[in-house]
Amino acid sequence: MADKNENFIEKYFNLKNSLLYFGLFIFISAVSLYYIRKIYSQGSNLDIFFTFPKAIIISIIMLLFFYFILDGSRLYFVLKTLNADISFWNVYKLVFINIFISNITPLATGGGFAQVYFLQKKGVPLGKSSAAVLIRTLLSATMLFLSVPFIIFRNQSMLNLLPGNYVFIYLAIFLALYFFVFYLLIFKLRLIMKCIYKFFYFLKSKHLLSKKRFRKIILYIFKHLELFSEDLAFFIQGKKIFVILSFLCTTLFLLAEFSFSYLVLQGLGYDINFLRILTLQILVVFIMYFAPTPGAAGIAEGGYSLLFAGFVEKQDLFPLLFYWRFFSKYVGIFIGVFVFFYLIIRGGIDDEK
Repeated sequence: MADKNENFIEKYFNLKNSLLYFGLFIFISAVSLYYIRKIYSQGSNLDIFFTFPKAIIISIIMLLFFYFILDGSRLYFVLKTLNADISFWNVYKLVFINIFISNITPLATGGGFAQVYFLQKKGVPLGKSSAAVLIRTLLSATMLFLSVPFIIFRNQSMLNLLPGNYVFIYLAIFLALYFFVFYLLIFKLRLIMKCIYKFFYFLKSKHLLSKKRFRKIILYIFKHLELFSEDLAFFIQGKKIFVILSFLCTTLFLLAEFSFSYLVLQGLGYDINFLRILTLQILVVFIMYFAPTPGAAGIAEGGYSLLFAGFVEKQDLFPLLFYWRFFSKYVGIFIGVFVFFYLIIRGGIDDEK
């Protein structure tokens, strides 16, 4: 088992590459925060957090606790819908794995893959674990993406902050592709398998793959694609209570994530309507989905500052930005570093299932 773990690290999470991406995330984040403080928020002081009313500080700490719980719960109930046999504690550890890996890989590509890997180590089949992670992502992404057009149409002034009217075209294309792939996986699986077969057959015909290797790859992919597609369809027809809880936990998770800014603003003495904060946060997270940098570093800080600059005093922008990132990302990343290396290096993932 140790050899398998080492092969996994070497192939997918090479220690040197992980440290490089993590360093890049820290560097870009630090430069972004420094620039925003230097240019836009001169005179700001992070110690202001300790002057917040105790009720606000306690609320932020409690919100952080429920934020992580809800993050784990949304994946847990999706897995329960798929009849996966796994404890909530094992799923809860994946919350921090996902936060850490997502924030050290471009476009957050590594987090879902890492979760699939660790779910497999806990006995959840590849097709089922892949379907669960994708469904979890689809639920939150769909809620966000469908909200953006309504927000923009109701707030025409925000169009000036976005790259022209082409944003609607990009959004429409992205959503169409998103649901098209989802449709193919459930209803047109044979077409996908046919395309995959032709692709690998072409490689074999050009002597880039041996006959034995070609057959092994095709059988492996087809087997898990069928399981994956079945589990996606099974979720839609699964136990209603778990489907409802999956949607509910996803909604509450997003509300929790968007509430950090609201509470920090309350601590800074601002009385801004929560729906206005919710609107701005949805736009920020939407922008972050397309950021190519690790953890959307730089893009997140810039987009957040741009959208919130019109609602707070200049000296309050940096504390607001810093504590939003600190509670919504940095704390989870810090915990994720220890959880990840404990599970990988010390073999904690192979503990009793």
